[in-house]
Amino acid sequence: MRSDYSVGGVAALMRDASKSTTYKPALLKALARIAHRDDSLNLPLARLGEEFVRLYWDQTVVYHLRQAAVLSKEATAVKLIRATALEHGVHKLGDLPPSEREHLVTKMAKLLTVNVLAAFHSSKPSTMSALYTWDTTETHITLSPESHAFLRNNALSLELIANYHWAAYLEGCNRLAPRIIQKVSREAAHRSSLARYMALLMRDGEAECFYCERRDGSEHGMQVDHVIPWSFLLEDPPWDLVLACRACNAQKSDWLPDYEYIEKLKRRNRTITLAPGYASPLVAEPDIDRFFNAAISLEWPGFWTPAP
Repeated sequence: MRSDYSVGGVAALMRDASKSTTYKPALLKALARIAHRDDSLNLPLARLGEEFVRLYWDQTVVYHLRQAAVLSKEATAVKLIRATALEHGVHKLGDLPPSEREHLVTKMAKLLTVNVLAAFHSSKPSTMSALYTWDTTETHITLSPESHAFLRNNALSLELIANYHWAAYLEGCNRLAPRIIQKVSREAAHRSSLARYMALLMRDGEAECFYCERRDGSEHGMQVDHVIPWSFLLEDPPWDLVLACRACNAQKSDWLPDYEYIEKLKRRNRTITLAPGYASPLVAEPDIDRFFNAAISLEWPGFWTPAP
C-alpha cells in the first residue's frame, strides 16, 4: 500500500484542525522530535508524555501563557503542570523531584489516550496517510518506516509548522503578551548574562537596591534585575534593568512589583544615560505602563514589595 506524506499535507492537517486546544501542534512537535532522535518505530506513550511535559512546562510555569481564553476551560495538560509546580514550589522543570516528574509524565501519557491520539488525524487530507497507528489496548503508537523517515527528514519544517499554529492559537488567548512565537519555539528558558549592565547601573561607586534602598559599597552585594520580568518581555532592555540586593532579587523572582516601583522606574529612566554599545532604546513611559498592565491582564503573579 502506497504511503503519501508531504509537508504540505501536514500543514493542511494543522490548518483545518479544531482550534479548541493546542494538543495537535504539541503532538506534531513531539512526534518530529522523537523520530529525529530515535530509530524505533514503536513510540511508548510515556515518551510522548515526557515531550508534552517539556513543551508545556515553560509555557505554563515560566511564561504564564494561557492555553485558553478562559482559565476554567484550559487544557488538562496545563492544569496538571500548574498544579504540580504549585504543589512542589518549583519554577524550573529540572528542579522537580524525579519521582514527581515521572508521576507527571504518567498522567500526561494517560491524557494522550483521551481523544488526543485518536483525534489527531481527523483533519488530515484524504490523500495523506496517517503518521501513526494506535491500538487502544497498547501503550505505544506505531510508525511505519515511511512515516518515520518522513518525520525524521522533515523534523525542522514540521516543528516550524507546529510552532506557527501553536503561536497563532495562543495569540488569541494572550493578546497583549509579547514575543509569543519565541516563547513557543524556544527549547528552554535560556537567559543571557546581565553582568555587562552592572557598570551602567552603578551610581558614583555606591550600589543601592532599587527596591529596599539598602546600600552596598561594591557590586558584589548587588545583582541586576528586571523590574518587569524577563519571562514576560523575553529580552534585556536597559530601561527595565535595575540593581537589586540578593535578598530582594531572590524574593521577587519573576513577580511583577507593586506599581509604585513602575513609577520609580519611570523616574529613574528620565535620568539614565546609555553608554556606547548599549543600543536598546529607552521606551516611552506609557509603553512601560502598557507592559505592566498587559502582564496584569494575563494574571501574572504580582504586586510584590520587599519584606520589612
